[in-house]
Amino acid sequence: MNLVDQRVSVYPRSIASTPYDTAWVAAIPHPAERRDPRFPTALNWISQNQWPDGSWGSSIPYLHDRIICTLAALIPLVRFGRRQVDYLQVVRGERYLWQHAHLLEQHPCELVGFELLLPALAENAANAGVKLPPYIHAFRAERERKLKMLPEHMLYSNQVTVAHSLEFLGSSVDPIRLASARGSNGSIGNSPAATAFLLHYLDDPDAVAYIERCLSTDEGTAVPVLDPCETFDDLWSAQHQWLGGEPASSILTPALIETLDAGLKDKGVSLSPSFPVPDADETAVALILFHEAGIPADPCVLQMFERDDYFVSFQYERHPSVGVNIHALMALLRYPEYPNRQAAIEKVIAFLRQTRQQGSFWTDKWHISPHYATGRAVVALLELHHSGESNVGDELLQPALEWLLETQNEDGSWGHFAISTVEETAYALLALRHIPNPDLRVQAAIDGGKAYVLAHQNEQRPAMWIDKCLYYPSRIVETAIISALH
Repeated sequence: MNLVDQRVSVYPRSIASTPYDTAWVAAIPHPAERRDPRFPTALNWISQNQWPDGSWGSSIPYLHDRIICTLAALIPLVRFGRRQVDYLQVVRGERYLWQHAHLLEQHPCELVGFELLLPALAENAANAGVKLPPYIHAFRAERERKLKMLPEHMLYSNQVTVAHSLEFLGSSVDPIRLASARGSNGSIGNSPAATAFLLHYLDDPDAVAYIERCLSTDEGTAVPVLDPCETFDDLWSAQHQWLGGEPASSILTPALIETLDAGLKDKGVSLSPSFPVPDADETAVALILFHEAGIPADPCVLQMFERDDYFVSFQYERHPSVGVNIHALMALLRYPEYPNRQAAIEKVIAFLRQTRQQGSFWTDKWHISPHYATGRAVVALLELHHSGESNVGDELLQPALEWLLETQNEDGSWGHFAISTVEETAYALLALRHIPNPDLRVQAAIDGGKAYVLAHQNEQRPAMWIDKCLYYPSRIVETAIISALH
């Protein structure tokens, strides 16, 4: 067993439990007595995980996450709460919403399906008896615009990503059509929340078994935002090991190679065999690692995701991902045979130029910290620079490097939200360590970052990855941290 295996083996599940999905499970009524919860242990978990300010969510007070998790948590507490403490928690949660919901439109980065979920969740909470501020309904127009992008006949299909968020249908749901979207593993879109939504209408034994499996991995008390996601878990962990210097040929297991190869020969790679929706991120990273491992692959599968101005993650998405385009750039650099490759590279550079923040750094739709997106961009731009093929990215590279160096804290850490984190420090280190022949300044930053990680690596990690709420993929993050130290 190598160092990574030893470290990640202590984590019982790759995705930590989240308040949002656990609240949906806690709100499922008992089939025999609908005034009682079907899963009281989930309700207890919700009761035990409220923050002092009245909210629920990640330890980093990211507004969209705190609002959506708090809305979801209040519903089972209002419906099933019987104790004085339950009443007080509802009052505190309502106060948080009244004090913070008006700030939502001032924060740029949303969560997956946020514009669909918030209006439906607010309606659900109001019907349950939660006292809501009128300005929490601000995303109704965005919801309508998003729905116009989705063909009506695809709403209940498990072949599009909206299946992961079908709880957004709210009171307009057709329970029979919803049940038809259930996968062979018992879930709706590999989502405990969407599956719990089904169980509000139908007593589906396979859906119950799926929820019970998710609960069992956290001592029967709570569930994650996504399960299973084994390809994503394996692939991103492998990518972090490769970024840390391990040969791709020694990282990719035969089982993972078989899964990735099947996806690359079809319409692309998905996050799990049980979630049949390929995405550009998994596909591009698979192409990168296959090339590095000397495994033949046809890069033309990336054309499925190429558009006029950038690469998309999925069909029907409202906002493109910076991270997806960075990984597409890294894949393009490795496959000269990609059709119109130079034009595609320049297209990605133009997109990165357009999406750069303050002329220095990037944010991504899949992670709240700019150190994740900017660190990955630095690696890609360094590769482009040293490929000798083009200097179109040099104007982006130096400001990004300067931003990474200047945002390091005195103790050697990085942290964008006024909180130093080992995870963000690891992403900065993985980027800086790709600089060939680092000067004294860069080496000092690397040494300081490594010292911080070694001193703090056993501290609790905040949830920073973006789904319908913020979540923490333990194996992926721990692998990044360990790889940054190699």
